[in-house]
Amino acid sequence: MPRYTAVSLFCVLFNNVLLIALDAAGVHYGAAVLISAAVMIPLSYTLQRLFTFAAEPGWGAFARYAAVQLVNTPLAWLLFLLIHDRGSLPMLFAAPLVTGLLFVWNFFTSGWAIAPRTAAKSSL
Repeated sequence: MPRYTAVSLFCVLFNNVLLIALDAAGVHYGAAVLISAAVMIPLSYTLQRLFTFAAEPGWGAFARYAAVQLVNTPLAWLLFLLIHDRGSLPMLFAAPLVTGLLFVWNFFTSGWAIAPRTAAKSSL
């Protein structure tokens, strides 16, 4: 848990800096979320794989991780729509809030996606 939290904190900070910088550059949050996903999925997979789960790299694990993380994209859009657009919360506050809400989803799904699979043992 401490390693997951440390890696996730780094990713959260990096993601928020990226989203806030893109917003400051005039990039709509819809495009900013796509750009963020394109950067953060490979980066966070690599960091979680190396430091949290100590797992060997693999396309299957990356595909599972990417699929789980891609669910974040429509959820992030919806949350930004509700919090930033409808709630009128500036991106400076909306980005950390949205990221925090998605943290729980990522916690439960990252281990499933990345952790090494063990062969099922037969009880015969």
